[in-house]
Amino acid sequence: MLKTIIRLFITLTTVTALLVVILYAYNRGRTYYNDENISGNTAGNIYNGGLFCERNGKIYFSYDKAGGALYVMDSDLGNPKKLRNDKAVFINVDDNYIYYVRANDTNNSDTEYMMFYNSGVYRIKLNGSGLKAYTSDPSSYLTLKGNNIYFQKYDVATGFSLYKYRIDGEFHRLLVKDAAAPAYVTDSGLYYTPYAHNQGIKLIDLKSYITYQAYEGSYSHPIFRDGYIYYMDAARDNKIYRMNLDGSGKELLVDNRCSTYNITNSGIYLYFQLDDQANNGIYRLKLDTMETSRLLEGDYKHINVTEKYVFFRDADNSNTYVISADGYPEVKLFDPEASSSNTR
Repeated sequence: MLKTIIRLFITLTTVTALLVVILYAYNRGRTYYNDENISGNTAGNIYNGGLFCERNGKIYFSYDKAGGALYVMDSDLGNPKKLRNDKAVFINVDDNYIYYVRANDTNNSDTEYMMFYNSGVYRIKLNGSGLKAYTSDPSSYLTLKGNNIYFQKYDVATGFSLYKYRIDGEFHRLLVKDAAAPAYVTDSGLYYTPYAHNQGIKLIDLKSYITYQAYEGSYSHPIFRDGYIYYMDAARDNKIYRMNLDGSGKELLVDNRCSTYNITNSGIYLYFQLDDQANNGIYRLKLDTMETSRLLEGDYKHINVTEKYVFFRDADNSNTYVISADGYPEVKLFDPEASSSNTR
């Protein structure tokens, strides 16, 4: 009887261990899919390098003081934690994964990946584990929508082209043989801007893969939101406009040359870098009153927004700054690992 119990115990233990191994292997290789409407980051952030991305009370960001390493912190800017040594740009996040472009080839800092696979598109779990590679080719403008990612990928023979990859990596397709920037994904397809801005905004049907001319004109960094399309007009010295979704009612918002812009999640403010050589600086425009104020004089870039904050960098990448997105315009140095921030 005792021998029978022992054999039974050994058998059950072996079966249990085997099931645990099988379950672990299954979950390790399994991809968790999204609702088709989920977006990984905002178009405005992606145009500005995708250095910050907020999801479920956490902000995932490229930390300039650590060579652009991928970090996470609370939405109130507390509890920073490093996830990867990779220099991460074009960050997108869903409920299960972080997607990013690895830019170690542009980083002089020592990282664990400097010798091989310095660039490309990768996915990790929210805790930083489970690295998955989609491509090791230089890439940019990574955008997550639903269960697909869209990005520019570089080929030595053909240059940059726009691709679509399913998030499990089992399917991918060339969409546009051009350095096209994805702008907006809807049920009807993907809106994108060709490298030559005077070619307007195009729409590719993601079922038939037929491309249409959606808008005629010269558009740079179009942002679709709240019934408008915001954009910089490359034919008019990069001044900022908006128009209705049907292309009517074009309205001049910033009557000066700009180099970049973004819009807060609330839609209250438009932040922009004025670049006319006489009044250079970072500004914000209140969209209901059209009141404009300069926040800092000088040259800045990479304007990224989260629910409560706006971040931007010096043109030479020496510092990152943070300001309340819709509140009092007090600009501070952003350094989450420091004991306190200093007001400039």
